[in-house]
Amino acid sequence: MQFDGDRVTFAKAFIQAQGKMEAITKASENPAFKSKYADLSAVLEAIVPALNKAGIAVLQSPAFDGEMVTVTTILIHESGASVTSDLKLRPSKLDPQGIGSATTYGRRYSLLALAGVAPEDDDGNAASGPRQQPVNQTPPKEAPKPPTLAERAGRLSTTLKTVKTQVDLERGWQLAANLRAELDQREPDILADLNMLFAARLGALQDIAA
Repeated sequence: MQFDGDRVTFAKAFIQAQGKMEAITKASENPAFKSKYADLSAVLEAIVPALNKAGIAVLQSPAFDGEMVTVTTILIHESGASVTSDLKLRPSKLDPQGIGSATTYGRRYSLLALAGVAPEDDDGNAASGPRQQPVNQTPPKEAPKPPTLAERAGRLSTTLKTVKTQVDLERGWQLAANLRAELDQREPDILADLNMLFAARLGALQDIAA
């Protein structure tokens, strides 16, 4: 981007123009992508009148070198100060239609960028209220809550009651060492019951083995 002339004068006029630019609504349909966009006419109607009232004119000049389209956009103030920007695009097809489409695209986006504005959402009211969740969308699953200390103690109790051998009983008891330490600090009564259960099951399995 190139700037020429009195920047202060241009800046004052440009700030005045930006404050009067109208909202740009995406009203044109793009059948290829099933979406809406703001066409060149909508962009010009929203931007150029505000610039003109502030003494700024818009000049856009396209050029084609056989491969690339270049769109030169100039915002020139009545004082002679100006801002110039070049945008290069490669057409999708090197035929009149492809070159014309690239030129129109370049004019739209160059002017939007220089003016510092952007089109509204497709419905024009996207920011006026909460977005509705699609009907068929599955709500996100909540992360499972970690088991409580009492629940963990209950699982250990079930394990002690159901194991069939002394080896499995002692292994389960050792694996629950951290749990027993927590119970000793926070739930000593539950730990006392588990100790009694372990001792009873150990004696019963020893009798069976004998």
